[in-house]
Amino acid sequence: MLPTINGNLAELLGVVDRDSNQLALRLMKLLRLSWHYCKGFKTIGMLQMPSVVCERIEKIYDRLLQRALMKEVVYMEKQREELKRKKVKNTKAYNLFKRLTEFKAETLRFMSDFTIPFDNNGSERDVRMAKLKQKISGCFRSADGGSMFARIRSYLSSARKQGMDIYQSLHRAVRNYCNMPLLSAE
Repeated sequence: MLPTINGNLAELLGVVDRDSNQLALRLMKLLRLSWHYCKGFKTIGMLQMPSVVCERIEKIYDRLLQRALMKEVVYMEKQREELKRKKVKNTKAYNLFKRLTEFKAETLRFMSDFTIPFDNNGSERDVRMAKLKQKISGCFRSADGGSMFARIRSYLSSARKQGMDIYQSLHRAVRNYCNMPLLSAE
């Protein structure tokens, strides 16, 4: 599964809270700062972060992860010696840092393409309404009802993400109901 920034920030915060890991805190700050830069560059009309800034952030990202991984390896080796075992279980922090290293391109993609969101809040928002409906009524009365609800919510979410007026999109869908795509480029 590909990492999401929101999930990674939450996991990094967990490592900071649980282990007082300052490298995880610095990595969190670096990710937030790079998002702040992206928003600034986006407001002046750029489509991606300048390569010089991108390279500098990636270099700091790599260095922080390398140091964090080494620190976790030393800790796990110390645990192995204390417990007199051949192997010890990887720490959660080690697994997170390893994943952030492995999926570096995916994690930092928001810097090279401003259309990619920094977090997954939009996706979580899309699912939240269906879960709320299910919680209130207990369930959908039929599979067709659930399918129709999901289809309508998906249409409205797509319209919102494309910057279209929700009411006008609904009006167009009702007025011109057929199997033609309604959200295509005009």
